[in-house]
Amino acid sequence: MSLTQQFLLISILPLSFLGMALYVWRSGLKRRELLYRWLFALLAAAVWASSVLRFYGGATTPISVTFTWGVVGAYAFSVTAVAVLLATLSHLSALRQYGRFALGLSLILSAVAFFLDYQIWPNRIPDFILAGQTICQFDLWAATWIAGWLISLVAAWILTRQVKTNFPNSLYRNQIHYWLLGLLLFMIGGGFASVQSPSGQPGWQETGLLIVILAAFIGTISVTHTYLPDLQVALRQLFIRLAGSLSIFGLTWLVLSFIVRSVTNLPADTSPNLVLFLAAALFAGLFTFIYRLINELIRRLFSPKLSRQEATLLERSNSADSLPEPEQLAQLFLQVVQSELGTNDAWVFTAEGGVGERLALRPLASLGNYSLEATTFAEDSLFAAYVRQNRMPLMQYDMDTLSSFDDMPAAERDRLSSWKRILYMPLHAGNNLVGLLALGQKAAGESYNRQDFACLQSLAAEVSPLLAQAQNFAGLRQENSRTFAQNQALAHEKQDLYELLNLHEQFVSMVSPELRRPFTAISQEIARLQTGLAEHEQDSQPIAALKQQIAELQTAIENFIMIAGRLQSREPIHFQPVDLDEITQQAIRSLRTMAEARRVQVAYDPIRTLPLIIGDADLLQEAIQHLLHNAIKYNKIDGNVTLKYDVNDDQICLRMKDTGVGIPQERLASLWQGLRLTGNGNGRKPGLGLPLAQYIIAAHGGRVEAESSYGSGSIFSIYLPVASNEE
Repeated sequence: MSLTQQFLLISILPLSFLGMALYVWRSGLKRRELLYRWLFALLAAAVWASSVLRFYGGATTPISVTFTWGVVGAYAFSVTAVAVLLATLSHLSALRQYGRFALGLSLILSAVAFFLDYQIWPNRIPDFILAGQTICQFDLWAATWIAGWLISLVAAWILTRQVKTNFPNSLYRNQIHYWLLGLLLFMIGGGFASVQSPSGQPGWQETGLLIVILAAFIGTISVTHTYLPDLQVALRQLFIRLAGSLSIFGLTWLVLSFIVRSVTNLPADTSPNLVLFLAAALFAGLFTFIYRLINELIRRLFSPKLSRQEATLLERSNSADSLPEPEQLAQLFLQVVQSELGTNDAWVFTAEGGVGERLALRPLASLGNYSLEATTFAEDSLFAAYVRQNRMPLMQYDMDTLSSFDDMPAAERDRLSSWKRILYMPLHAGNNLVGLLALGQKAAGESYNRQDFACLQSLAAEVSPLLAQAQNFAGLRQENSRTFAQNQALAHEKQDLYELLNLHEQFVSMVSPELRRPFTAISQEIARLQTGLAEHEQDSQPIAALKQQIAELQTAIENFIMIAGRLQSREPIHFQPVDLDEITQQAIRSLRTMAEARRVQVAYDPIRTLPLIIGDADLLQEAIQHLLHNAIKYNKIDGNVTLKYDVNDDQICLRMKDTGVGIPQERLASLWQGLRLTGNGNGRKPGLGLPLAQYIIAAHGGRVEAESSYGSGSIFSIYLPVASNEE
């Protein structure tokens, strides 16, 4: 290979730093200080890497150019180390005071090395002996130059280690792990690059350059990526693939060497085509066997350790007090799938909708930066039916080839094809579908095999119950937040009602004496007038009518004061399960004397299976007594009152039918207005019983209805809600 070809090949190395710098610039990194410092480090590394090209310039390159190029490259690496320390301080945002001290010391040593460089300055320091060793100027320069860049890298590594030790487990911790690895590779690469070969060959420099390129690549990943996989898992996967590839390469090389030697040593009368055919068949069979054998061996050597590590994470998240959010649990699940199956393309959906309903899939987590949207499948969807009824993985190839999916609508088939998924794994908790795992191709382009299916089923069996619990907990947290907000609103309303009640009490206590006071003086004055006009009957009639009207007004005001006082002095309602049958019988017994005096027959037909209600027994008995008192009072002599319960769905109805004179239709609407002065035309005036009864029933979540027509009796119906089974 000519020097020109070698020059072009080695030029790829400095260009790789420029490519990483361009990638960092276009990554949109928001931390501008870190962006500029890391760009500066990559550009300085590119200058240092380009100095290796001077070895391949040939005789056409002037010696002065080669010399200057080497000097600039040496100090460009020192600048690279300083820039890496600056980027570390920006990346960690901590312990900057210690980093600045190391930065200053590194710059001082680099400056000392620059002034000790005999290739730049003509003056020379004479050799001297230290600890029995002869020290020359080159030794002093090399020591200070190496110490200059090494202090920067060691300081960056120590600061990163301190942050890693004190920082909790998080995604940012993964970034620190990658940054630590990059710094370690920087120091190793710098050590190789510092070795000067006696023969003048750049082998050590090229080796160090390759290591530094790897370090810069890892550092670029740490700077530009937030979501990084666990470093140990990533390194283990890389080692597994490298081990497999190198093993196959070595065995293949041995087989090919054997075939070549066998073909060249064949007798002259042997057909070479037949030998090559048999050798190719043997090689193909042996290659297939070796490939499967190595994969199985690597799986047995490395996968159990990896499985135990990830299983520990799942067991830790299985406790109720540390159960993560559904998104976090799904992301952890995807990391396990990534490590076990070697795929970087996976989605997790949550599933909503039972059997016979539309299946709604909502994106929960993914590997990579995917913008997923929720999708819905119809009730009769073949895909929805399969994932609901089966716990086995479903391949996209199966849906394209199996006859059981021939009736799949074209729109649904196109939708699944547009996802570009290879495999779908249903996630079941009990008999319910809680999620769906959708996988793309493996990173190595391999097909999913039987071991992969078994691994997926095992992982799904562990994760699905956890995912269901996490979803339930998330729903409970949302419901708890909503309930807390409602409780806060109710507390404010309660405070408002409390202040309103205090205002009502003050109003009643202030107004009641003022309403009563005028009637005493008016009554005395009317009595005096009646005494003076007793002999004139015609003149006393208007006085009597006025007295009657004032009496009615006084009665209304007394009723108003009485009901206001009643509401003011009422006690809180004590809700508890009560039996309406017993309450009704007590109400009938309390009014039995009144019914016998008016010769009214009260008939009650109880129900054996009358359900319980939640209420205050004393208040409910009072409400029934008010209505029953009204039915007896306005009944006919020898009349009847019939009480009967009906149970309808979630409520109980008590119907109270009397044989009284009835109520005109135009008066039904004003029955519950107990403070009105006018009657109903038959001497039946509404009192306070009906409004109080309506208030009590409404406070229990029920209602009172009245049906009547003049001359045919009345029916009063009480509706109350039935207590739920949970209560």
